[in-house]
Formats: sequence, structure tokens, C-alpha cells
Amino acid sequence: DSFRKELKSSIRSQFSTTPQYTRVITVSAPLLDAPLEAHRRGRVRSTQELALAAAAVGVDEGAVFLADVQAEGRGRAGRRWLAPPATAVMFSAVLRPPRALVREGSLGLAVGLAVAEGIERAGGPATELKWPNDCLIQGRKVAGVLVEVPDGVAAPAAVVGIGCNVAWRALAPSQLPPGAATALDLEGPALDFGEVAFQLISSLDRRYRQWREGGFASMAEDWGRRLVWVGRSVEVDVGGLLVKGQLVGVDPEGRLRLRTGTGETLISAGDLGLGEGGSVRNPSRHSPTGSACQELQ
Repeated sequence: DSFRKELKSSIRSQFSTTPQYTRVITVSAPLLDAPLEAHRRGRVRSTQELALAAAAVGVDEGAVFLADVQAEGRGRAGRRWLAPPATAVMFSAVLRPPRALVREGSLGLAVGLAVAEGIERAGGPATELKWPNDCLIQGRKVAGVLVEVPDGVAAPAAVVGIGCNVAWRALAPSQLPPGAATALDLEGPALDFGEVAFQLISSLDRRYRQWREGGFASMAEDWGRRLVWVGRSVEVDVGGLLVKGQLVGVDPEGRLRLRTGTGETLISAGDLGLGEGGSVRNPSRHSPTGSACQELQ
């Protein structure tokens, strides 16, 4: 369709490593059945910063900011998202869900599912999910999601940042980002950047609509089928409280379900990792007010 053609023509299969341009394209996009103003940039500090600024001045829902290079890209919990030039699809989208849904906190999980599906629709390998929203291939992170809710804006907004590693095969070992990460072309055939971007945005549109209408519960089963480490011993850092147990799955609200020595625990926010054992250390004494960790009797 026209959106796919225009987006793919605007995103070359090999990005410029020294971009000196800013290009704005307006195309007919599937996102929310509205014209999408796709702001195509070269080198920026962060697409998330651009989208947050646009959200603050009332940009319409569906505005998407794509970049070749980010100088200060970031992910969850303040972590940096580093991508060498010509290696990743990176964009941020402005969404305007109802305030009640924004407070629910499950949008990031819905977006993570959309990214996993978009990768596969673009021709990528089978993609799993690490709670809450990292996308993994063979246990290595290939894509990440960041959801931020700007303060002090008249209309409710959520800015969704997505980064997907596409092409690392040509990189020297010294250029590879640190950590247990991978790229699509290291796990399967080389893919077209424009096709990856199109499929990610299309999948975001599809799952965002579903989330607005039915909440996370409407996709919890699909999400759970992709969840890694089910049945294994894991640990979750919940604001300094280390919760250990056996991973059971996710509940209809997107909370992580752990089986511990005292029963089942639901966790709404935290950092998940593989671990040993199955106990909660001093939960009553160290759990903060409004804890993200809830023990079920």
C-alpha cells in the first residue's frame, strides 16, 4: 500500500553515517486511521525527547519520530540504548489513551507484544518476551520498549519508544554493543529497514487499538505464549526488594506471577532475571508503600 511504499522509500536499506539533513514526510498511515506525520530525522539526541516535546504542545495522536542515529537514546530505568549508525530501527510514537488506561500501566506490555509480532511479520525469527517488554531471540535481546507519560500536558499522552537491532553483521567486534544482545541479521536473513519499520508500526497500531478497547486482558493469552523462563527459578528486583520464586506466567492485568515458599506473588513492576531458590526476603518489613509486590493467600 501507499504507506508501506513511502515509508520504505524514506528509509534506505543503508543509513547515512554522517546525516546532515532533516526530512519530514507526511504519509497515509494505518495508525489510528489518521494521516501520520512521520518525522524522519538524521542524527538526534533522542527520538523520545522529540516525541515528548511534541506531545506537550498538543501534536495529534499517531505522530511518529524516526531517526538514523541517536546520541542519547534511552531505555527502561534510565538505561542507555546504544546503536551504531546504520544498524537499528528507532522511533517514538505519541499516543493519547484515556487517563485511566495510562494509569493502568500495561501499555508497555502491549507494545512489547506488538514489537515481537512486527519482527516476525517482517521476516525475522521467532521472538519471545521477557517481562515486562524486552524482545528476545534465542535468549538475547533484539528490541526494547520505553513508555513515558509526560507531566503537565492538557491532553493525556503516552510516548512509546521502540528500538530494534536490525543489522550487525558488518560490524567489527569492537563496535558491538556490550551485553547479551543480538540483531535480526545475526539470527536470520538480512531484512529491509523500511519493511521492519512498517511492520513494527502496523503491529503497534493493531495491538494499541486492542488494548484501548479491551485492556491487557484481551491479549494476555497471546502474551503469555511468548513469555520466557516459565517454570524456571527467577528473581525480580522490586525497588531493592529481591523476590525469588518459580515463574508461573502473567495475570490478566499484566502482573508477573511467581510461586514462592509462601504461595503466589503478583509483581506489577521490577527487573526480572534468572535466579535460584524460591523465597521472598523480608517482604513485610521492606515492601514500600504502594508496593509493586503483592502476596496472595
